Order: sequence, then C-alpha cells, then structure tokens
Amino acid sequence: MEYILKLLTVFLIASVKYFWATPYSFGMKLNEWETIFFMEAGGILGFLFFYYFFGFLFRELKLLWPIVYHFTPVLFKVRFEMWRKRRKIQQLNARKFTKRNKLIVRMRKRYGMWGLVVLSPIVLSIPVGALLGNKYFRHDHHFIPYMLLSIVIWGIVSVSFFSTFMNH
Repeated sequence: MEYILKLLTVFLIASVKYFWATPYSFGMKLNEWETIFFMEAGGILGFLFFYYFFGFLFRELKLLWPIVYHFTPVLFKVRFEMWRKRRKIQQLNARKFTKRNKLIVRMRKRYGMWGLVVLSPIVLSIPVGALLGNKYFRHDHHFIPYMLLSIVIWGIVSVSFFSTFMNH
C-alpha cells in the first residue's frame, strides 16, 4: 500500500509541478523507470486534464454567467456590484505589471508558442502552461502534440540529470 501511495504522489506532483516530481521520486527511493513512467503519465494526463478543463471553463462561464446572475438574490447582486466598484478603483490604483505578468507577456511576445511549449513544464507549471496554451494557442492544432512531446523530453532530461547528480 505504501508503494502505491508513493507512485500516486509522484503522479499527482508531476501533474501539477512537473519539475519537482523527479527529486521527490528519488527521495522516495523509486528507481529511474518508475520515476519516468509515473512522471510522464502524470505530466501528460495533468496537462490534458487542465487544458480541456480550462477550455470548458472559458466556454461555459461565458454562457452561464447571464443565467446565474439572473437567478442570484438581490442582496448578493448588490454586494457583488459594490465589490466590482471597489475592485475597479483598486485596479486603477494598482501596479499594472507584476514580475510574473511581465514574464508571461515577454515570453509570449518574444518566443510565442515555442517558448510556452519549452518552458512550461519546468519554469511555469503544467496548469499554467495549459491555461496559457488554451487561452492563446487553442486554434493552433500543433500546440497539444508539441506540448506533450516537450513533457516527455523534459521528463527524460530531468530523470537523467537527477539520477546522475543524486547518485541514485
């Protein structure tokens, strides 16, 4: 049972924060083949889940928002409108660019889809890469295969790197 939980945690960590799955797996004393298999499965299935989940949210929230707002009680509508006014004032006074926003905009302008595909599994994370990919590149039919290939390549590179330097 403990062994199955180790494999499941590697799978779940890889589906969210891909980079940390390899050192975690080696810390749990799993061998290279178990690490590669469950990292790749977690990364690929995590990416596909988040990509299609965010696509569903983007589509359905646009359709459902007027219906939900219509059936919302008046007290909640009033509080929501007050919140929107406060938020608008805060946004006018807030910083326009954070470091993370600048990184995302710079990466999209300079590197486009290839930058997201290459850097997403390691630098950003699987859910952030899926969100940005669905938002900006959902009409490019090459995005998903390239992203899956990137996850596979980064998994092999990560396992070979960590197995070399952690003397596993």
